[in-house]
Amino acid sequence: MRISYLGPIGTFSHQAVTNYISDNNSVSYELLPCKTITEAILMLISNDADISIVPIENSIQGSVFETIDTLFENENLTILKDFILDVNQNLLSNFKKNEIQKIYSHPQGIAQCRNYINKNFSNIDIIETTSTASAAEIAKNTLNSACICNLSCAKEYSLNILDENIQDSDKNKTRFIVLSKNNIENKNYTKTSIYFSTLNKPGELYKILGLFNIFNVNLTKIESRPAKTALGEYVFWIDFESSPNNKSIPILLEQIKTMCSYFRILGSY
Repeated sequence: MRISYLGPIGTFSHQAVTNYISDNNSVSYELLPCKTITEAILMLISNDADISIVPIENSIQGSVFETIDTLFENENLTILKDFILDVNQNLLSNFKKNEIQKIYSHPQGIAQCRNYINKNFSNIDIIETTSTASAAEIAKNTLNSACICNLSCAKEYSLNILDENIQDSDKNKTRFIVLSKNNIENKNYTKTSIYFSTLNKPGELYKILGLFNIFNVNLTKIESRPAKTALGEYVFWIDFESSPNNKSIPILLEQIKTMCSYFRILGSY
């Protein structure tokens, strides 16, 4: 089975893929590292990958908009599973702290360590990269540079560990989703994800959210994103608790669908 993900080796996405494989070791896997999350998802569209494992939200920084937007722009993809990865950010370099003039990291890594950066490196350049692992590779080959990344990058890219666990919260976690073009039925699902846009009428979103209260269904995530059609038009991503035993869920979804200009079930998993 071919798995696309945000590479290269040493990213948190690579760690997530490794964890996934260890829990599903009855199948042989080919890992396909990509330069961006979008590229990893598009490999499914082009049939160059069987599944894609990508981050969807972080406990500190919130939703990963690149994932959400790419899913919206490409239909016929299904969420098969989600899982949580503990994320510990670290400062790596082959220079002393007082010699560092630039710090490289993925935007999420930088955002998750904002307090640490402001306290210790408020007057140096903070440079975004496509992944934490690419940041490690740059830091390895650039004078007076450091990176914020996974601890495994220290060995992978021959860097010294200057500070460990520098994220702003010790409860830093990232939720990953497993995507596929094949809608494989999951008979033990516990949540459902939907994407929708409301009709252009007053109170439509309020009415839709009210249905979850009427059906006594608990929401676990709601996110709005620009529909990219006109200013002020949005699409909404909602996760909610569900199960095969709750026979009211199909009725709820059918009612929501009638109230939307766009409606899509992303998966029950």
